[in-house]
Amino acid sequence: MPSKAEIIGQNTMQAKLGLWAANLRDNLNIINSCEDITTLPKINGPALCLAAGASINLHYEEIPEFKGTVFACERNLIQLLEHGIIPDYVVSIDGDPIMEKFIDYPLVDEHAGEMTAVFATTASPKTVNRWKGEKVFFNAWLDDINEIKSVSMVFQEITRKATSHTGGHCGATLWYLSYYLKANPIILLGIDMAYPISIPDLSHTFIWEGIKHLPREEILKYYRRETNPFGNEVITEYIWDGYKDAWISWIKEMQEYETIQCSDYTILHQPPLKVMSFREYLDKI
Repeated sequence: MPSKAEIIGQNTMQAKLGLWAANLRDNLNIINSCEDITTLPKINGPALCLAAGASINLHYEEIPEFKGTVFACERNLIQLLEHGIIPDYVVSIDGDPIMEKFIDYPLVDEHAGEMTAVFATTASPKTVNRWKGEKVFFNAWLDDINEIKSVSMVFQEITRKATSHTGGHCGATLWYLSYYLKANPIILLGIDMAYPISIPDLSHTFIWEGIKHLPREEILKYYRRETNPFGNEVITEYIWDGYKDAWISWIKEMQEYETIQCSDYTILHQPPLKVMSFREYLDKI
């Protein structure tokens, strides 16, 4: 029986492949003029992965205390810059043109020269073209690249760029890039994959548009609650739960580098991850 992650991956491929192929075609001239992730320098020390989960809002004042390489998703870049935080790398993998809005901002343009954007080759062309700083690319691992009918293999041959896992979302991609560049330890912040229980209603969740037509008793089957090791009650959904299960299996295979979870509202906290508050981590270094 397929796992949640496999089902999600298959459904996503069916829904998005046309968009991804069109985006790659439109990005190809820029891809050909840029380097890929193999040219990025290896990291000698820790990396901080800043995703857009609600827990990051609790730590803007502390983040500048971190000493090391900082990765961020494009979704939270404006908020980071407004707090005086300039990431080393900004990652964008989503093919939806709406993603441009997260970098279409004067403060982003002002600091773009201080950051490197890491784009999936299938990222939104509007986002790719809007970025004013350095760009590097990679192909997202979409299926088994060793299969003769592999989409990933075809995209890699077309672009001549390296292929890397994304875990299905930007937060996991930050972790993969940190691991690829040999950062150690890797600190996770804002990688919640859940929502504080205080959210006003389920319409604010990721999957709502796809299930809102269902009867309420059916809708509730797509969600679950838990109290995490930080003592916070959170609510998560089917897709995030699937990504979490897959991510844990990958982390177990890559234990030579330590991963520390500091995201207050997270559901990603199972061994071999270490769990501690961000304040506790900062006080240890």
